Amino acid sequence: MSRLGPPITIASLILGGSAHADRASVHVTAAGNVAVTDNLFSVSSDGNREADVYTQVRPGVLGSWETPRMVQTLAAEAEVLEYANHSPGDPSLTLRGRWEALFLPTPRTDLGIGAGGSTGRANSLTSRSAADQGTIAVTPAGSSEIRQADAQQRLAWQATKATRTSEQAFVRWAATNDDLAMPTTTNSVEVGANFGFDRQFAENGIGLEVGGSLLRLERIAPAGQVGSPSRLDRQLNPHATAAWRHDYSKVWSSQVTAGIVYVNPYGIDPYNPMATDRTAQPYPVFSVTGAYTDVWGGATLTAGRSVAPNLFIAQNTVNEEAIARLQLPLHALDSSPRARDPQWALLGTVGFDRSQLIDNTTAQVQGSFDVARADVALQWHPAPSQTYALRYEFLYQHGDTIGTLVSPTFSRNTVFFEFSFRYPEVLATQVPRRTGSVRADGGDLSPVGAEPVVPDAAAPAPSE
Repeated sequence: MSRLGPPITIASLILGGSAHADRASVHVTAAGNVAVTDNLFSVSSDGNREADVYTQVRPGVLGSWETPRMVQTLAAEAEVLEYANHSPGDPSLTLRGRWEALFLPTPRTDLGIGAGGSTGRANSLTSRSAADQGTIAVTPAGSSEIRQADAQQRLAWQATKATRTSEQAFVRWAATNDDLAMPTTTNSVEVGANFGFDRQFAENGIGLEVGGSLLRLERIAPAGQVGSPSRLDRQLNPHATAAWRHDYSKVWSSQVTAGIVYVNPYGIDPYNPMATDRTAQPYPVFSVTGAYTDVWGGATLTAGRSVAPNLFIAQNTVNEEAIARLQLPLHALDSSPRARDPQWALLGTVGFDRSQLIDNTTAQVQGSFDVARADVALQWHPAPSQTYALRYEFLYQHGDTIGTLVSPTFSRNTVFFEFSFRYPEVLATQVPRRTGSVRADGGDLSPVGAEPVVPDAAAPAPSE
């Protein structure tokens, strides 16, 4: 079945598993952590670094529902954040929620829809994702307030056993506030659409994608601020990429992508109306990935160059990065090893990223950041509904003369003890992963109804 492509495989699993009755479940969830850090507010290296202990508790509710041609999950949770020494008064309360759905209009067609939103603090977002799922990107300093929302839709049609076409549309929004007496705020929106074609062969797969995105990136700084004043960037960025996937064996595979992104600034910046001579600039992009995928987890190593907006700092960026991810079962620690569901696992993300800021007038790079991150966790998963982890994160961010005007240079060490629970234990169903495969046969896509290899019982499915 894996050679028929992910949509047909997913369809057969849903239809086969739900032909007789609908299934639904509602669960109470709880997750959180206790953490200690040596730089709570991510101040610059020569600033007043403050250590502290903080606690996050995230109670929530999770619902799942499956019918013969539909799977849905809905998750909502509140997050209570309390510092030991730096609380301004009452604990900080933030919220997040997410809805994901997969519909099968026909046996050869699948429609995925998702939407979500959240609020939070920049210095406490790390623990919302597992250690092997973290990203490496420039982040705001301090305890900046972050609000974000997104929605996406994807329609795929399996034309033949080996060919598939797809369409995707999305919108993302983020806003930040540094909470100073004279605050600097950002308000960023990205809207885009992509069209793709995939062809599978016995051990190879090729894909083509064309699309574009529309950006509105606004930064409002206090009046008279020197170096990084208020601005409004508008850009239209079409792109085209090609991908080649190759399976060396049932567990080893690789993927190579190459393409181009055309950055087109347009419009008048009301904060700098004299800058009207705008120019466009093409940027070649690429990535190379090697992957090991087994039933228990795996590892990937990716290096490449991309163009993507950083909505948290309201800036389009050129990113050159190398990143490794690991999910390693530790069967030697298990009293009764389970191949598909290890009780003990080592998870990690290690990588480096150079982000160069794209100027809104010339579309040339102007200013850069070097960001390094190591995030490693020892996880104990005694039951599908319980997870505990001891986790360490190191984050280093260094900006050049222009970059530090946007966000400071800093380093931070944090140690977490994490936990998550779900009751009742058994989920009726889960929305399956549909994109992101690096195997030609789609073998690294999770089957319908399976628990994640490294589950976060309280976390919703990722949006992308």
